[in-house]
Amino acid sequence: MGKKIIASIVIIAVIAIVIYLIAFSGNFQSGDFSKIGLANMNITKSSIFNQEAIKEAKPPELSIKDIRTGNAHDGKGNFSIIFNVFNPNKGTVILESISYNVYSNSTRIASGDIGNRPEGFVDSQDSIFPVIGNGTLILKDKKIIQSSKDLNLSQITNDINASKYLVNGTYFFKQTGSFQSTGGEQQFSINYPHP
Repeated sequence: MGKKIIASIVIIAVIAIVIYLIAFSGNFQSGDFSKIGLANMNITKSSIFNQEAIKEAKPPELSIKDIRTGNAHDGKGNFSIIFNVFNPNKGTVILESISYNVYSNSTRIASGDIGNRPEGFVDSQDSIFPVIGNGTLILKDKKIIQSSKDLNLSQITNDINASKYLVNGTYFFKQTGSFQSTGGEQQFSINYPHP
C-alpha cells in the first residue's frame, strides 16, 4: 500500500515538472506549439485559442418554423410556437433567452419567455442553449391562451391557414472564444407566414 502512495506522488511530481517546464519555457507565449514535443499530437494555435471564431461576431438569426393554435374550450385554447435559431459564426454562440409577443390582427394573443438570463456566475446553466457554428437550434414553447373582449379564439383556431401573425421581442446571446466574451441583446420582428 505504501509503494502505491509513493508511486502516485512520484507520478504527480513528474507531471507537475513537465507542466512547469512547458509553461515557463515560452512556448505558449510565442504561439509555436510544435516545440512542446508531445508525440502524436497535432496542435495548432487556432485549435487552442480560436480568436478567428469571435472576430466580427454576428448575432444569431431567428426565424419562425411554425405557429399553431388549438381548439378553444371554455374560453381557452392551445398555442405553440417553434423558433429556428441559426448561428452564422464559426464559434459557438450561447443563446440565453428569448422574450416574445405574438399578435394576430393587431391583437396580442400570446407572450412568453424561453430560457432565463443567468444572474451571475453561480446561477443555474440549465436553461441556456448552445448553438454551434453554422448550426441551427429549434426551440419550442406552448401556452394556454384565453378569450377576451379583444381576442376571439374561435376565429384564430378555426381559420389557422388564413391567420397572419407578427412576432416581436428580444433575445440575449453570448459568444465566447478563449478568454473573451461578446454578445448582447437583439430585438426582432418577424411576420408569419412570410408575405
